[in-house]
Amino acid sequence: MITSIKIIVPTLNTYLILPKLINSLKIQTWKDWNLLFVDGDSTKKHFDWIKTACLSDPRLNVIKQKENFKGIYGAMNQGFKTIKDNELVLFWGSDDWAIYPSAFEDVILRVNSYKNKYDLIICRGKYIDFKSQKIIRNAIFLKNKFLIYLNSKNFKKSLFFGLTPPHQATFFNKKAYEKLSSFSENFKLASDLDYFLRFSCIDNISILVLNNNLVNMTNNGISSQRNILRFKEVFYSYKNIFGILFFVPYTLRYVRRILTKVFNVR
Repeated sequence: MITSIKIIVPTLNTYLILPKLINSLKIQTWKDWNLLFVDGDSTKKHFDWIKTACLSDPRLNVIKQKENFKGIYGAMNQGFKTIKDNELVLFWGSDDWAIYPSAFEDVILRVNSYKNKYDLIICRGKYIDFKSQKIIRNAIFLKNKFLIYLNSKNFKKSLFFGLTPPHQATFFNKKAYEKLSSFSENFKLASDLDYFLRFSCIDNISILVLNNNLVNMTNNGISSQRNILRFKEVFYSYKNIFGILFFVPYTLRYVRRILTKVFNVR
């Protein structure tokens, strides 16, 4: 049975925007959560702010990013190693926050009501404009009224047709870690996509897709600022798995995003 949620947040001089994330956790109706900051080579002012925040609540903790864990995905990998059997893990950025106070409780109660222990639980999110705070588009993997169960074949098929789970709205458990324990640090922006693609190639995986809205995500991250590099990494991620058919998911991925943004079609 799942009893706890761990939120892993890589940080690098982002203390000014962290209060929104922290406050969204403190008002959660499910109280058994913990937040782990994996801090890069930040300034003393930033790190002192985080240490002070951690002293205010025992559920907040910080570790320094080790040199052998490179970049944002390296920080995520370092945090991933701390996962426990009864936990679900989320990977958030400093500018993400929970959508509503019962977001965690709603998911855990639903997950614990099912007999199967799923490797990934995919929920929904919303992309928010950092300046205006208006919704840009919904982050929905599959349209569903209640839930969808996926095995490796169906998951890979969904990815082939350009659908991508929002990793900030995806819970990873210990079973997922044991099957694929790390994000590739060779990618700077698209390692989450690469992880899902490699995960889809593993036999006997089990994935639950819920219609729960979980997280707000802004467009202020590094991936939204380096478009050319992101396009290249997405290209290689698809090519590594689908070979010469890479153009199908690559094209559909961006067509779907345009339709979602303009017409709210998925």
